[in-house]
Amino acid sequence: MTNLEDIDCPLCESTSHNLWAAESGFNCVRCDDCGLLYVNPRPNVAYIEESVKMGGHILEDGERLNTKTRRTSAKQRQFKKAIRQLFPDSENSHSICWLDVGAGYGEFVQALQSVLPTGSVVEGLEPMIHKVERAKELGLPIKQAFLSDVTNQYHVISIIDVFSHLSDFPGFLANVKSLLYPSGEIIVKTGNAADIGARSNFPGPLNLPDHLMFGGVTQVTRFLENAGFTVIAAQSDRIDGVWYSLKNLIKYLTGRPVPLSMPYTSPTKTIWLRARLKN
Repeated sequence: MTNLEDIDCPLCESTSHNLWAAESGFNCVRCDDCGLLYVNPRPNVAYIEESVKMGGHILEDGERLNTKTRRTSAKQRQFKKAIRQLFPDSENSHSICWLDVGAGYGEFVQALQSVLPTGSVVEGLEPMIHKVERAKELGLPIKQAFLSDVTNQYHVISIIDVFSHLSDFPGFLANVKSLLYPSGEIIVKTGNAADIGARSNFPGPLNLPDHLMFGGVTQVTRFLENAGFTVIAAQSDRIDGVWYSLKNLIKYLTGRPVPLSMPYTSPTKTIWLRARLKN
């Protein structure tokens, strides 16, 4: 595969941790001090960035972990609902500039385009070449780049299911701050794996090492506050509906190492946090 490196906790820099899960030849540990879950040892940063662009990882046994996923139009309805809940006056406010980082195939960008006030500018940023090509076929304003390549300023920057992929979240947040207007905001959507206790409570694969860390409300809030943000809104949604449980059953029957669970029984949820730059 590639060289691995031992790291301290990405949140509190503690060196004390215990094994939480193992998957695909990688260990996910829980920090004894702050509770963050993170891959340790992990691939080096150069390998991580290249794998993100190409959409896959070569695992120890020679298998390939494909991270390209598929475009899902149904996500737009879910995203519209979440945006309206987090921004109840979004359709009646002034036009804004919004950047979605890790925009994937563009489902969230499309939801924003249909919800935000007339005159708003929505842009997407996605490092994975395959996804950008598909988004461009649909005429969506998404370009292939990393956040460090951006120079424009925005009122809001969002990261939808990106948190777990980042090798340096504090550094990423510092970048976000430099691109926000005064009192600008960040939207974070991720899972709550650090809140659920044992690994057996998580109803699916961890997809290591594509996912590098897992937080919960407490850990993500702490990251944001350390970076100079104040959380002003939060909400959560279940992920373990009937269809999710059925998909895991199919994966299990085809030999995938997936925990089985009944629908609506897992403590695992999706969390949304809206945070504003402190004055």
